[in-house]
Amino acid sequence: MRSDGMESASVYQHILANKLFFSGLAILGICLSHLIGVDRETSLWHIFYPGFVGVDIFLFYSGYGLCRSWEQNPPRTFYLRRLKRIYPLLLVFTLLLYGIACFVKKEEVSFLDVCCNLTTLNFWGVGGILAEWYLSFILYMYILFPMLYPLVRRCGMWAIGGALALLFVFLFFHRDGWLYQCAFSRVPIFLLGILCYQRRGMATYLRGMWTFVAALLLMAVLFILHVVQKFELVYMSAPCVLLLLAWGFRKVVATRGPLFRLFEAFGKYSLEIYLANMLVLYVMPLLTLPCPTALAYVLGHVVLVPLLIGANRMARRLLDGD
Repeated sequence: MRSDGMESASVYQHILANKLFFSGLAILGICLSHLIGVDRETSLWHIFYPGFVGVDIFLFYSGYGLCRSWEQNPPRTFYLRRLKRIYPLLLVFTLLLYGIACFVKKEEVSFLDVCCNLTTLNFWGVGGILAEWYLSFILYMYILFPMLYPLVRRCGMWAIGGALALLFVFLFFHRDGWLYQCAFSRVPIFLLGILCYQRRGMATYLRGMWTFVAALLLMAVLFILHVVQKFELVYMSAPCVLLLLAWGFRKVVATRGPLFRLFEAFGKYSLEIYLANMLVLYVMPLLTLPCPTALAYVLGHVVLVPLLIGANRMARRLLDGD
């Protein structure tokens, strides 16, 4: 495929070559979709409702990127590198979260609560504060990766189809709550990322996309029958959304101008932006705001994102012994 100024390459290849750019678009979509929750009176924000599909884009890239690390490193190095990427931010986020709980919410917290957050036990409802779920979930995907990698290699698209089938069974019987529906619905897109690494080429991605489209149609039937929620429909659209983004922003990618570099920066610090977003969502309902809600929402990110970036860098230096 050719497009203005771009080398002869498929849109799919540009998806793989510009991970940071599309991750930047993804984190922007997530932040805009969460704006609905803090400013319910402004109906305009509902146009950003599907933005949380950005989480699925993250997981596609995560599944794809882990394959190379797994192939190039022994298991010990693989896990140490993953922990170094995630755990300093989890520690910083937890300290900030409990600081807000103690000094803003005036809650009593225990050492056990903090330990539940640092060990991801809060994800299972054992204790602690559940202000976000993604870090816990991605850590479990890291742990399971040595089993998922050969499974996908052996079963191919059947692994994704099987994961979708298990998901539908789970959703049919687990209708209450959103946390595990939200998390487990993302396993198939993670597996698609692994498969696309193992079996290169756009044909693999397109087969996966059409598998998700079929799942979307079935999910729509279940939605009509009041078995699933509408957000679960959005999850199944992730491969189509990523392909459309690659096509729609092809000129931006081709020119690599200021807008491209801006979204690349967003992508580089997407995890810090995500956690800042979770803290803003946690603290805003507790405050009496002297300015419009949307402005306070943006300012919260302006303050917290640099703080998290700096704290993460410092925590990594300490871990490295510098």
